[in-house]
Amino acid sequence: MTIILKNFRLQEASENVEVSCEIVSDDFPSKLSFFVPREHAGAIDIDEPNWAPMSLYWQAMMMGQDLVVEADLSPVLLYRMRGDLMALMRNYEPLLKPIRIEAGFSTPALPATDRDVMTGFSGGVDSFATFLLYTDSNVPPSLRLTALAVFQVGALGPTGESKMLLPPAVEHARKHADRNGLRLYSLWANMDEVYEPAKAFGPIDFRRTVGLRNAAAALLLQNGVRTYLPSGSVGYDGATYGPYSCTENLDPALQPLLATEKLGVHAAGAGLTRTQKQTLLLDDPQAQMSLNVCLKGVAGQKSSSSKLNCSTCWKCIQTLLVLETHDRLDAFREVFDVDLYLRERRRLLSLLVDFAHTEAHLGMMKQLDGMREAGFDVPQPRGRLHKNIRNAARRMIKPER
Repeated sequence: MTIILKNFRLQEASENVEVSCEIVSDDFPSKLSFFVPREHAGAIDIDEPNWAPMSLYWQAMMMGQDLVVEADLSPVLLYRMRGDLMALMRNYEPLLKPIRIEAGFSTPALPATDRDVMTGFSGGVDSFATFLLYTDSNVPPSLRLTALAVFQVGALGPTGESKMLLPPAVEHARKHADRNGLRLYSLWANMDEVYEPAKAFGPIDFRRTVGLRNAAAALLLQNGVRTYLPSGSVGYDGATYGPYSCTENLDPALQPLLATEKLGVHAAGAGLTRTQKQTLLLDDPQAQMSLNVCLKGVAGQKSSSSKLNCSTCWKCIQTLLVLETHDRLDAFREVFDVDLYLRERRRLLSLLVDFAHTEAHLGMMKQLDGMREAGFDVPQPRGRLHKNIRNAARRMIKPER
């Protein structure tokens, strides 16, 4: 079986441009489409459509179907997709199969105009840390951020609901971009529809495929972006090669394999632990005004809180606990319901502990253990099952170096 990608097109509309290719396969929808605001049409690379095979890479390997791309691709990316990237992804997910990838390639001509250094920006801990790290005065000009991005390829919820889910995320990111004189890119794609055919063969959920989905979006813009700095939540200290349930655990090894001659890709802040990133934000006025870690907002749900963050989901509780341990709760009252957290602290922390142990979230479990050892009042996991999970996970956690 073979998946053929052909007829790469860019069509202009009133507000967006649609970038698409035809998918020739009995299993897949007829078209892969990305929608980008017209103002950024010049950043789109239609002549070297690396974004197309990257959007079908996981599914083709999961289903054991070869990929044929009727266009020239980046020679270096094509080489890696056939070799090291395929090997890494198969180690990460053993259900993936080796496939053949056919495409043309030629020496790519680099765009003549200045291009951006870009990172995705949700306003959460990881993207805020990237923003602070790469706008610091000590950063070399070649790595200094000039643009933020919001990619709706599944991060905000179902891609079929992008017209509703994308605008609030773009509005939040645009405020931050405007305050700092940065450009803002945004786009959405029918990514869920294109991933759906592989569902019967193995996992296709967003976390399992996030690195490849975001890479496809960045590759689409490589005529306007020369460096992409994805903000993963896992650094060198916690990186694993699989099997695992989220590509972020691969980021230090995965991200450089996604680069082309035109686009450099580096895992941003991989030298910092999650706790170090959180600490980096504690005294930053912009983070205190617009830090957004809430899961309800990401899922498009209404929060009962009048604050930016609901202050009751596990991500909010985890962040509030870190703020408490550093005596910074009052500094973040603009974005969190601190009084609610203090009033219901014991119950909320019990929920956080239960989540960490039920999901076997090793990084969070290690962080909670560290807070207990430092003398903070953090509940122990409840019940024998949680105790067994906790002990098993502790044996898997690397010691601090």
